[in-house]
Amino acid sequence: MTTEFTMDPAALQGISALTEGREYAVLEISAPFKRAAAFRVEFTEAGLIQSGLFDSRAFTVTSHSLPPNWKYFQFESGSFSLCPESWNAPGFWEAYYEGDPHAIAVYEKEREVIILHS
Repeated sequence: MTTEFTMDPAALQGISALTEGREYAVLEISAPFKRAAAFRVEFTEAGLIQSGLFDSRAFTVTSHSLPPNWKYFQFESGSFSLCPESWNAPGFWEAYYEGDPHAIAVYEKEREVIILHS
C-alpha cells in the first residue's frame, strides 16, 4: 500500500487500518459504476483479521496474474467485480460478517486459493 502518489482524499478513506509499505494480497476487485475500483484486502484491527474494500488508487500493483478461482460479474448498474463465485452469492457477505460458520469456511477456502496464486 502506498499513499505517496494518491492525490484524491476520497482514495485515502479508511486506509488508516492499513500499514504503509506493506504488501497486501488482493482478494477481490470491485468496480462500482462511475467510481474508482476497490481492492478487497485483509488487515488487522483490534487484534482481529478483517477483510475490507479500499480504493485501488492507494495501492501499487506488483503482480498482474489473476487467481484461477476469480470470475467476472457484471451488474445492472454497470458495476462489476472479480472474485470467487461463492463470494458473489446473495447474502454471502452479510452472513460472513455476522460470523456464519459456513460463510467463514467458504471465505477461508477461496482465500487460500487466492493466496496460493498471488
